[in-house]
Amino acid sequence: MALQLILGNAGAGKSHYIFEKIIQESMEHPTKQYLIIVPEQFTMQTQKDLVMMHPRHGIMNIDVLSFERLAHRVFSEVGGEHRKILEDTGKSLVLRKLAEEKKDELTLLGGSLRKLGYISEVKSLLSEFVQYRIEPEDLTQIMEQNKSNPQLYFKLKDMKVIYESFRQYLKDTYLTAEELLKALENTVEQSRSVRNSVIVLDGYHGFTPIQLGLIGRLLTLTDELYVTMTLDHREEPFQMEAEHQLFYATKKTIQDLKKVAEQTGVEIRKPIMLGKDKIWRYKDAPALRFLEEHIYRHSRRFWNEETDAVTLFAARTPRSEVECISREILKLVRDEKFRYREMAVVTGDLDTYGPLFEQTFARLEIPGFMDAKRDVLKNPFVEFLRALLLAVQEDFSYESMFRLLRSGMTPVDRRETDLLENYVIARGIRGFSGWKREWKYPLKQMTEEKLAEVNTLREKALSGLEPLRKSLKDKKADAEVMTRSIYEYLTDLSVQEHLLQYEQQFEQEGNLSLAKEYSQIYGMVMDLFDKLVMLLGDCQVSLEEYAQLLDAGFSEMKVGLIPAGTDQVVVGDMERSRLKDIKILFFAGVNEGSVPRQKDSGGLLSEMDRETLLSQNVELSPTSRQETCIQKYYMYVNLTRPSMRLKLSWSLADEGGNALRPSYLIRSVQELFPQVAVETEAEQELLDRLASPEGNLSDVTEALQAAREGTYDAQQKMLARWYAEQADWNQKLDRLMDAVFYSRKEEPIGKAVARTLYGTLLEGSVTRLEQFAACSYAHFLQYGLRLKEREEYGLQAVDMGNVFHDALKYFSDKIEASEYDWFHVPEEKRTAWMEEALEHALQICAEKGLGEEATDAYTMERMKRIGQRTAWALMEQLRKGNFAPEKTEVSFRNLEQLPSVSVLLSEDERMRLEGRIDRVDICREQGNVYVRVIDYKSGSTRFDLTSVYYGLQLQLAVYLNAAMDMESREGGEVHPAGMFYYHIEDPMLDYEEEEDTERRMLKELAFNGLVNADPEVVKLMDKELHGSSDILPIRLKKDGTYTAASSVAEEQELLRLSRHVNRKLTEYGQRILAGEVSLAPYELQDDNACRFCTFHSVCGFDRRLDGCEKRRLTPLNKDEIWRRLEEEES
Repeated sequence: MALQLILGNAGAGKSHYIFEKIIQESMEHPTKQYLIIVPEQFTMQTQKDLVMMHPRHGIMNIDVLSFERLAHRVFSEVGGEHRKILEDTGKSLVLRKLAEEKKDELTLLGGSLRKLGYISEVKSLLSEFVQYRIEPEDLTQIMEQNKSNPQLYFKLKDMKVIYESFRQYLKDTYLTAEELLKALENTVEQSRSVRNSVIVLDGYHGFTPIQLGLIGRLLTLTDELYVTMTLDHREEPFQMEAEHQLFYATKKTIQDLKKVAEQTGVEIRKPIMLGKDKIWRYKDAPALRFLEEHIYRHSRRFWNEETDAVTLFAARTPRSEVECISREILKLVRDEKFRYREMAVVTGDLDTYGPLFEQTFARLEIPGFMDAKRDVLKNPFVEFLRALLLAVQEDFSYESMFRLLRSGMTPVDRRETDLLENYVIARGIRGFSGWKREWKYPLKQMTEEKLAEVNTLREKALSGLEPLRKSLKDKKADAEVMTRSIYEYLTDLSVQEHLLQYEQQFEQEGNLSLAKEYSQIYGMVMDLFDKLVMLLGDCQVSLEEYAQLLDAGFSEMKVGLIPAGTDQVVVGDMERSRLKDIKILFFAGVNEGSVPRQKDSGGLLSEMDRETLLSQNVELSPTSRQETCIQKYYMYVNLTRPSMRLKLSWSLADEGGNALRPSYLIRSVQELFPQVAVETEAEQELLDRLASPEGNLSDVTEALQAAREGTYDAQQKMLARWYAEQADWNQKLDRLMDAVFYSRKEEPIGKAVARTLYGTLLEGSVTRLEQFAACSYAHFLQYGLRLKEREEYGLQAVDMGNVFHDALKYFSDKIEASEYDWFHVPEEKRTAWMEEALEHALQICAEKGLGEEATDAYTMERMKRIGQRTAWALMEQLRKGNFAPEKTEVSFRNLEQLPSVSVLLSEDERMRLEGRIDRVDICREQGNVYVRVIDYKSGSTRFDLTSVYYGLQLQLAVYLNAAMDMESREGGEVHPAGMFYYHIEDPMLDYEEEEDTERRMLKELAFNGLVNADPEVVKLMDKELHGSSDILPIRLKKDGTYTAASSVAEEQELLRLSRHVNRKLTEYGQRILAGEVSLAPYELQDDNACRFCTFHSVCGFDRRLDGCEKRRLTPLNKDEIWRRLEEEES
C-alpha cells in the first residue's frame, strides 16, 4: 500500500511514463489486475493509447475506467447495491414534488420553488453538498455560525429541510450520481478485482471531497496507487502557494492526497518529477518549450527571435475567423503533409464556434469531430412535443398550431400546411373552436373544390387532438394521465416509425451523427415519460407546470457521439476536450469573456455567501475568484498541448457588429514573444489564402469583380485563369461570371407569348393601365404571371373602401326611392339612412369573419362616424350648386359600345376597360348638359395634372370621357364641368373660436380635382362662391380671376386632355399586347413606382446593377402641360 505521485510540466510525458510502466508490469505479472482511472470523456482515447503502446497490442489485465464505470463494475461483481440511479431529470422531478409537500416549512424559498429555474438551482446546490461531503447535520452547525446573517441562515435552513426530505425519499430506492461514489466507497473493499490491484489516476486536475474519500479507501486496498499531476519541475510539491499562482490547484490537490494517505496510514513515496531534462514534446519547437516554462510565471524573460511556432491572428468576425482557420488546415494538409488528426481546435465559446466549424468543415470537406454532446432541443420530435403542449396551452393559436404542423411529425405535409396557413391567415382563424368548425368562406379565386380540400386537411390536422386537449386541460388530471394521453397520441401518429425512416435516410446519406441522434431520441423521450409517471404519477400539476417539467427534461438530454473516423480534426471545449499527440493547435475565439470563461454568478448562494462559508472552512464549488485562477490553469494546459505550432486567434466584432476585445492571454503571449506580430485578414496575400476551390469562391468572386472594374492584379488574374482551366469548374465559373458581369437587358416576351397570356381582347381596369405606366414589369408580374399577395385577415384599406362604396350606393338608392330629392333630405332621414347603409355594408364584412377582433370593432365604429360625416358633406356640397347625381356606381359593362370604354388597338385586337364610376352629376342649363364625375377615395390619392399627362393617373379623365359619351347618346350639347376625388375622411380641426366650424369642415372635405374654368360653370357648382370656394379647389383674386393655385382649365384644354388620355390608353394597350415587360419604374420628384410596390422583393431591381435605372420624369407646371398638349395636336 503506497501513494506514488508522478509530477512534471505539461508535455513532460507523465501519462506516457506511467503507461509504459504499467504495460511492463502487466506483462511481468499477468495475473495481477491494473486499473487506469481517467475522466469519463477520456476513456476511449486512453484505451486506444494503451493498445497502441503495448508490444502485443492487447491489454488483457489492464482496464481503463472512470470512477462511474468502476462503481458499476464493482456493484455487478459483489452485488448488494440494488438502488436505481436517479439522473438529473429524475432529481428535478423529485425536488418539484418535495417542494410542493414542504412549501409550508420553507421560509425563504417556498414561494419560488414552483419556478423551474429555482428547482435547477436547488438541485445544483444539493449536488455540491453531496460531492463535498456536507451532511444535513453539518448544515445545522453551519447555520449556527451564521445566525447574524439572516439571508444566508434561512437559505441554509430551507436547504436543510429539502436535503433531509430528499434523502428520505431516496432511501433504499434511488441513488444519485453524486452518491454513487459514496456507495462505492462502502462496497469496494468486497471487490476482488480491486483488492491488491495497481491503480493509476490520470488526467485529473483535482478531486472533490467525495472522490478523495473513495481514494482513501482505495489506498488501503491496492498495492500501489499512482496519481499523475501537472506541476513545474522547479516547484516544491508540498509547499503551498498563494491562490493566484498557476499551480495552486495542483498543490492543493497534492496536500489533500497527502492528508488522505496520512489518515489511512499509507506510505507516501517520494514524488517522481519529470521534465527536468529536455521535454520530448517540444524537441522540434523550442519556442513552445519557452512558452510552457514562462507563461503566467512573471519571469520577465522573453523570446527575442522570430518564430512561426506561435502566431497571432485577428479576424473581423467569428465566421471569418473560422473560415481562415479552416483554409489554414487545408493548406497544412496539402502543402506540409500534416494529417487531420495531428491538428485540433479548442475554444472557450463552443456554442458560437461549434456550429460555424461544422458548417465550414462540411462545405470545405474537412473531416471533423465536434467533441461535445449534442442537445436535442432542435430535434423535430422534441420540437413536436414542445409545440404540442404549447398549442394546447394557447388554445391552438396561429403561431403554436403552425409550429406544431411544421415540426415534420404530423400527418400533414409541407404543401398541405401551406394551404392551411394561407386560409388561416386570410380568415383570421384563432383558437380550437375556429379550427373545429367548418370553414365556409372561400378565398379570392378559390374554388369550392379547393375549399373542400382545405376542410379535409383541417380535419386531418386535428386528428386525435380533441381527446388529447380534453385530457391535458382537465384540472383534476395528474402527471400519469397527461403522460398517458400524450403517449397514446404519439402511438396513433406512428411517430416511432417516422423516426426510424429518418434514421435510415440519414444512414443512406452518410450522416452518421444525425442517424445516431434519431436512433436514440424516441427511447430517451420514453425514459423521460417513465420517470414522470414513476416519480410524479399521482401529483396534480397544471398544464403549464407539466410543460415546464418536460422542457427541463429535454434540456438535460444529450446525445453522445463517437468519431466516425480516425483522421479527423477535433473541435472541442478548452476545459473538456482530451487532445493527444497534437502537432498544431488552433485556439479560436480568444476574446474577453470567453477566455477565461466568465463564471455564471447566479445560484442560490451568492458569491458573498460562498466567500463567507469559505472563511468558515466550509468548502464548496470554487468561487468566482477561485474560478478565475483555475481558468488560468486550463489556459496553460491548452497552450502546452501542441508539439509544433500554436495558433491563437480572436474576433474584432461579433456577428451583430458589436466590438470585441482580445483576452488578456493575448497580451501575456505578446509579452513573451515581442517579435510575433498580429496578422489580420487585410494583410494576407491572395496566394496565402488559397486552400481549396470551394474555400476560395469569395476570392475568385473578388478577382472577377476587380477584372470588371479594371483593377485586378497578377495574382487575381492567375486565380481566375486556374478556375477557367478546370473542366469541373466551368459551369460554376460561368454562373459566377454571369453574376459578376450581370447587366439587365430589356427583352420583351414577344407578341406570341403576350397573346397567350392576355388574348386578343385585353380586359382590365384603368388601374391596370396606370400600373403599366408606372412599371411595365410590375404589370407583367401582376396580370401576366398573376402573382398576388397572400390574403391577410383584418379590415384592410381595400375593405374599408368597399364598405364606404357599398354604403354610399345604398344611401343613394334610398334617396332615389324616397319622396325627397337630393337637395331636401331632412337631417334625421339622412342620419338614419346612412346608419342603415353602413350596417348593411358592414354586415357583408361580418359574414366573412371580419370585425371579430377588438381593433376591428374600433375601426368599425370609426367608419360609422366617417360615414355620417361623408353623408353630411355630400349633401352640403350638392346644396351649394345646381348639380344633382344622375347615376351612381355606373359599371363599364353597361357602356361597352362607348369608344372611351372599348378601344380598338389593331385590326384583330381590342381593349375593353372594366370599372365603375362612383357618381355622375349632371346639370342641364339652357340646352347644355354639364357633366362632372366624382370618385370616392378612402386613401390618400390627390389629383396631379403632371401624373395625368404621364399616364400615371388616368382614372378621372377616363371616367369623364365615358360619362360624356354616355350623355351624348341622350342628346344635348355636352360639356365637361370637372373631374373630382372626394376623400372619405373625418378630419381633425384646429380649435379657432371665430370661424364657423361647419364651413371649415366643408373646406377640409372639398373636392380635389380639375374644374372647368368657365365662371358660369363654376357658379353652377358653387352658387355661394366669394373669395375661396368651400367645395371646389379654386380661389378668386380681388379682380375675379383665379389664383395660380386654383385647379382650373379651359374647356378646350379639358377636351385636349381627354384626347391625350385616349391616345395613352391605345398606346398602353398596344405595348402590353406587343409583350413589353421592361423593368423601368418611374421616378417623379419624391415619388416613384417602387415606393409601395408589392413586387419590390421579387422583381430584382437594384440600382447597383448595370441596366437597372428608373425613368426620371420631368416635373411640369400647368402652362407647360397645356402647351405640350396643344403641340401634340398641331
